[in-house]
Amino acid sequence: MRLFYSLITFCTILFAFDAEFEVENTNIVTSQKQNKIKDYNRLRLYSQFEDKKYENAFIKIILDNANNYNHKIKKNENKTNFYRGYLKYIGEKHLFVAGLQRVPFGVGKIYNPIDIFNPIDSTSIEANERKGVESIRYEYAINDLSNFDITYAKDKSAFRVKGFLDVADIALVVLEDKKEKENIFGYELEGEFLDSGIELRSEGGYFRDMTADTNSYKYIIGAEYGFENSLTTLAEYKYESNTKSKHFGINNSYQLNMLTKINLLIIKNLEDKSHIFEPSLEYSFDDEMTLSVGMFDYNSDKQSEFGTYDDYCFVKLFVHF
Repeated sequence: MRLFYSLITFCTILFAFDAEFEVENTNIVTSQKQNKIKDYNRLRLYSQFEDKKYENAFIKIILDNANNYNHKIKKNENKTNFYRGYLKYIGEKHLFVAGLQRVPFGVGKIYNPIDIFNPIDSTSIEANERKGVESIRYEYAINDLSNFDITYAKDKSAFRVKGFLDVADIALVVLEDKKEKENIFGYELEGEFLDSGIELRSEGGYFRDMTADTNSYKYIIGAEYGFENSLTTLAEYKYESNTKSKHFGINNSYQLNMLTKINLLIIKNLEDKSHIFEPSLEYSFDDEMTLSVGMFDYNSDKQSEFGTYDDYCFVKLFVHF
């Protein structure tokens, strides 16, 4: 992949005369049990290069410099790496992306079992942060309401055909994960319920283990509704047949005023009753600066999937300039 990034840099010098740059800074301070205080600071540089001769193509490079300081052991780690780096072409019917990119799969917002490229981690402070995958992706628009796409990475590949059928978007997906040694035959389904304003969604699939020659299935069912008083409620149920596990997640978001937002995320294992409880408060100073304060409370036995976590609180400051 170093060759590809070298090619991007070379192309940038050759034909990208117009350049746009943006900078973001995110600082997250976390406090855990036993006075484990960590200070994480990320400086992110966005750059986009394009030429008026090639209006449908551009190069995007996003660089991160991350500094992580552990106050307890007085240790500092500093890393600079690519967050995104890809060449993108957008035509009337064709879309082509090559490089380190976010590959969108699944419709779930708390869980998304069929996403083998950039899965959601709802237990993360930055759940919307998705690691990119070095891949090639091609999408073709069959008509205004349907398309298919193909994605190929080093050890993962996928084919999806998607269309709108009267009241819902539906997609059929075939994925291969050589790293986990499994094939997936899945679906995505998303639509509004009887013009009620309630958005229903589901995704899942049939999972075939290529090594053990065993089969299982996983799926989620979810709903989301926005009330007139600025309260939005999102709920999702997840089931996995191989472990017989049942999970339920609910996320409530309330816009207190133009600048203040309250969030409450609860994720519960319905088998052993363990759960994650995450309240947070977000305040926007302006369009470029946001302060978030919150906590994670893990209530579980040692045998639970949440048993390895410590309770902690966090303060996050996001600045865009």
